[in-house]
Amino acid sequence: MKNEKLMREGSVPQLLVQMSLPVILIMMVTVLYNMADVFFIGRCGNRFELAAISLASPVFSAISAFNTLIGFGGCTACSIALGEGRADMVKKYSAFVVYAALGLGLILMGVILAGMPLLLSVLGTNAETATYTASYLRILGLGAPFMILGGALGNTVRADGDVKTAMVAALTGNVLNIVLDPLFIAVFRWGCAGAAFATVLGNVVCMILLLSSMRKKPAFSCSIRDFTLQPDVSLRVLGLGLPMAASTMLMSFSSAFSNRLTVGYGNVAVAARSVAGKSAMIIPMLVMGICMGVQPAISYTFGRKDHARLRKIVLGVGAISFGIAFALSAGLFLFRRQYIAAFSKDAEIISLGAYMMLGTLLAVPVEGVYQMCSTYLQATGKVAYATLTSLLQKGLVLVPVLMLMERLFGLDGIIFANAVTTLISTVIALLLCRSWSRQISEM
Repeated sequence: MKNEKLMREGSVPQLLVQMSLPVILIMMVTVLYNMADVFFIGRCGNRFELAAISLASPVFSAISAFNTLIGFGGCTACSIALGEGRADMVKKYSAFVVYAALGLGLILMGVILAGMPLLLSVLGTNAETATYTASYLRILGLGAPFMILGGALGNTVRADGDVKTAMVAALTGNVLNIVLDPLFIAVFRWGCAGAAFATVLGNVVCMILLLSSMRKKPAFSCSIRDFTLQPDVSLRVLGLGLPMAASTMLMSFSSAFSNRLTVGYGNVAVAARSVAGKSAMIIPMLVMGICMGVQPAISYTFGRKDHARLRKIVLGVGAISFGIAFALSAGLFLFRRQYIAAFSKDAEIISLGAYMMLGTLLAVPVEGVYQMCSTYLQATGKVAYATLTSLLQKGLVLVPVLMLMERLFGLDGIIFANAVTTLISTVIALLLCRSWSRQISEM
């Protein structure tokens, strides 16, 4: 197969262009549609709706965590099985992805809709933001099964190196979302509910396209006959997906925790954080796209036991990720005030948001190294190290750093906590990767 030949023999630049570039495009359009919600709501001038988007973001992260648990685990399991030449297991893994994702989506939908009052309290809403947050979450909850299944399929179809299928489906859904945002938010004046509705419709279209494409792939299966809960399938997929999913889920918790701390400094601070936080997505999502793009090649190479090539891919991609993150963070820093002003006309939000971006961008250049460490450990099946690495930046280090810095420096502590967390987490991640590399060499 052409894709397998690329993973087996392609140079690092070839892997980046043919495997990472499509994933980067998906990530960037995903960032754009996330920013579109904030942009159109912010331009309408309602700071409470703008704050509501930020307050609801942990639930969006939770949905992403579930599709990552199934999809990234399925992608890794299928890629390693392909490298080992086990075609029968690829069909079982892919069928498990389809039905497990659908089941988890239905469960999460019920939890969101039935637990709304408690959920609003946990998220830190107040009398001014609760109604807007609830309207956003209800529609998001109804769309959870489609969003989880679509996200899981988008990851799994890349297992054989075919990133174009995932790219086309994701771009179609995200572009539809971006087009519908101004219609639902600004023209129909549905506000937060319109933003959520556009997001769900985009994800439904993406899911349909991916499901149709997977059914045509001979190496994969969507048949209920290939679905099994046997431990060698279910636990393998869930175990390999756990590190990335745990990271995303803990990010959801940390975001809610950070929002609750920020609420104490007023709704303007929450709204400014919502806008500045989107800038924090741009570069990390880009380097994540680079690393996720080459992840099937890493898993495939590891399955073939070609350790020299494995080392070359990981070090090369890590260096390139660092360079790109450094250049982009410098550019975004120089134009941070103009960036915030594009989303809001509120002078208070612009001023505070530009300052918040300073704290956001400080340690962003090392994001490329951190993401490569996490991808390497997960793609090679070192679940314990990968899980620990994934949890560092999103909770194990972040939460205590947030609590300490907020107590010592107030709002400034919240703003700069992420930078301190990223630096500490990256050092620990590098040490874990070094340890695992030595273990591989001794095998």
